[in-house]
Amino acid sequence: MRLLLFLACGMALGACAAPTSRHALGDAEPVLVSARSAASQPAVPRAAPERLDSAAEVDPLSLAAELQAAGMMDRNPRGPAPRQGKPRWHAGQTLMQGFFGASEYETIERSGGDYDPVDGSDDSLSQLPAIGGGAMWKLGGQRIDFGFEGMIAFGWRANAVAFAAGGGGAVVAVDVNLFLIDLYGGPFASIFLGERWRLYGAAGPMMQWANYDQEGDGSEFDGSGTGFGTGWYARTGLEFRVRPGLMIGGGVRWTDSSVDLDSSLGTLDMEGFQWAVTVSTGI
Repeated sequence: MRLLLFLACGMALGACAAPTSRHALGDAEPVLVSARSAASQPAVPRAAPERLDSAAEVDPLSLAAELQAAGMMDRNPRGPAPRQGKPRWHAGQTLMQGFFGASEYETIERSGGDYDPVDGSDDSLSQLPAIGGGAMWKLGGQRIDFGFEGMIAFGWRANAVAFAAGGGGAVVAVDVNLFLIDLYGGPFASIFLGERWRLYGAAGPMMQWANYDQEGDGSEFDGSGTGFGTGWYARTGLEFRVRPGLMIGGGVRWTDSSVDLDSSLGTLDMEGFQWAVTVSTGI
């Protein structure tokens, strides 16, 4: 009797434990499947919370200093332009200069020969447009540059008014056409005043060629001729350096010359100043 009672209690306990174990196994299977699928997929790295928090609190000044040290901020297109520095004019280097302006003679007279003297000093003959240019070749010097220059200038005037002193003290107006070519050269000195300005001066001999023609009221005033002459010049100027290789400025030249004209016209004497705008290239 006791044996039957023990078997009956054992069967009852087994029937109650079976569903519980099945439910436990059923709940464990999805967990095992999920674990296997997660293991088959590649791992995705995740930023550590500590790094994200520290990146959000980066100091802009510290970041800029690190970029500057790494050379990432060296190429800044909006940075200040570099200074040009004082120009360097090397020995043997040539500076080319061109100019245009006008000559204003205090004295321009033709005298001698077979014609009455003609004076155009206070009239339109004393003002001639001019254009020319040349080269300045440096020979040496450090702070002050020195060398030799050679220049050419052209001047002209058509139908200019001058006056001839006729017989008996009479003064007769004549029309004069004049064309001049000046060849001049000599030693020069030049100095740069800082980084932008250049001051220079030169002096030397001059050779001049003239084509002269005059017409008046009567054949005794009509005549023309050409000739060569010599003289002296001195000039100075100040130029501004616009950019490397280009300078613009102004200058003045004084001349004193005498030309022997043919056809018995005598001598043409000229003395005065020439004012010009200059453009120089080369340094």
